[in-house]
Amino acid sequence: MEFKIKDAMLSLDIYAWIEENRDKIEGGFIKKIYQVGEKEFLIKIYKDSTRTLYVNLRGQIFFGERETPDTPSMFAMYLRKRFNNAKIIAVEQVNFDRIINLKTKDYELIFELFGGGNAIVTKEGIIERAYVEREWRHRTVMHGALYTPPLPKNNPINDRDKICEIIENSKKDLVRTLASEYNLGRYAEEVCFRANVNKNAKNVSGEECERLKNAMAELFNFDGCYIYDGFFSPIPMKSLGKEIEHYESFNDCLNKYFAPQEETKIENIKLKNIKEMQLAKIEEFRKEEELNKKIGDKIYEHFQEVEDIISKAKSGEIKRDGKNRIKVNFDGLEFYIFVNLSPGENASVYYDRAKKIREKIKGAKKAIEEIDEKIKKEKRAIKSKKRKRRTFWFEKYRWFISSENKLVIAGRDAKTNEEVVKKHLGDKDLYMHADIHGAPSVVIKTGGEEVGDATLQEAAQFAVSMSKAWNAGFGNLSAYWVYPSQVSKMGESGEYVARGAWVIHGKRNYIHKVALRLAVGWIKYENTDIVMCAPESALRARTSSYIIIEPGDIKKELGAKKIAEELKAPIDDILRILPPGKLKIIKKA
Repeated sequence: MEFKIKDAMLSLDIYAWIEENRDKIEGGFIKKIYQVGEKEFLIKIYKDSTRTLYVNLRGQIFFGERETPDTPSMFAMYLRKRFNNAKIIAVEQVNFDRIINLKTKDYELIFELFGGGNAIVTKEGIIERAYVEREWRHRTVMHGALYTPPLPKNNPINDRDKICEIIENSKKDLVRTLASEYNLGRYAEEVCFRANVNKNAKNVSGEECERLKNAMAELFNFDGCYIYDGFFSPIPMKSLGKEIEHYESFNDCLNKYFAPQEETKIENIKLKNIKEMQLAKIEEFRKEEELNKKIGDKIYEHFQEVEDIISKAKSGEIKRDGKNRIKVNFDGLEFYIFVNLSPGENASVYYDRAKKIREKIKGAKKAIEEIDEKIKKEKRAIKSKKRKRRTFWFEKYRWFISSENKLVIAGRDAKTNEEVVKKHLGDKDLYMHADIHGAPSVVIKTGGEEVGDATLQEAAQFAVSMSKAWNAGFGNLSAYWVYPSQVSKMGESGEYVARGAWVIHGKRNYIHKVALRLAVGWIKYENTDIVMCAPESALRARTSSYIIIEPGDIKKELGAKKIAEELKAPIDDILRILPPGKLKIIKKA
């Protein structure tokens, strides 16, 4: 990816991101670390659910997915040995600089997101390993050295009262002083604008100082994320006017802003440039081919004259050049005659050249076809990357959001049947199951609130539809729900049941004659467009456009293709959420 300075997060951006996401990191466990690029890392952090922290040493940090390599780098393997399963005690920004410190019990993982960037592992303050070892006049980043960050600047939170003194002692104008002395970068102009003070001033009054202090304090009133033309910010930039987009979440904004599309676009541009060069070559080749063919024809038109010229050249009457050639001009067409060849052989030389050039044209055309195919692939890649979005933890399972806004999840197999209960069935949640062997465990996440009949009915319909009853072609089936305390691994005889299976104790609350019928459509969840398969009432609560399905005789793959085409959705996304087995499409709402 081509990287520009504007793509780097500044100190204020990092501060805002940490404040927004601290509770998602601290107390979480590092499950795995990947190196996905020269200076790009992914850290899988588990706390309630697994989130992926993306760190680009060139100046980016946020929760966002990237493709992981099959083989870990040596540095990633080292990081895994030190940090796998380690609990993150604290995440800190160092000295209001572009430095993030992930602290665990034994080690600290420090990311320096400035300059070329660096990743540093310390133990008790001593550097055990650095991604890049460096040495400056004021500090050293080497194995065995004490980790020392760059000399701290003034902190815009704690050192605002020094602002008048700092400005007075600075040789720079106001905006450059604020940018460098307070690590504000481009936000220095926003401070000047809000304070209504000339950014080019060298001296400011006491009253102006107070306004500057207040304006600096306002920088920390974070409000999601604002995107301007080539610019993002956790605050509304009054100096820039109306924003292009606004996001409730700073992280969601960064994830979209830094979506990995640039590399593909750049590659696409390169391919188009190569194609243009090939087209230009073909045009030159055609002209050259035409010229050589024309010369061959012209030699035959003036066959006797050419023969006379060759004869005179051999006798010395006409002077030849150092390459044993004579330049001639017939009817305004200038070319060389080779003295050691007959007129017919001379014509053949030019015809052969034309033939070779035709082969070059064929090669160039073939190259263009290959380029066109690559461009098509790149366009498909761009579309694919554009479809990439935030992945929610519950998508690992079967899931839907009820019409009463309750998350319902279900297992896909024995392993996830085990997980949804062990990991996600809380004390205040409910457990649902179809009244048939071969059905998933379904968990209704209540959020501690009472669950209405609508959610119970929808969860029952989801439970029966995602069971083997769908593939068997059932029209309806019963389901039941119980409390978490009734779900156990121990049978009446004390025997432990198989993986993915659960024993229900006590009274079951049945819901009878539940139809096997679902709907598929786009919904918006936490500002993200996502395809959901759920009971119709759950879809209807979120969208007016969806497709209704029932058990049928259309193969799942073919049905998924038709639904994907209708909804303009990725077929893989549709396949993943459909019930197990054949289906029929009833209608489009």
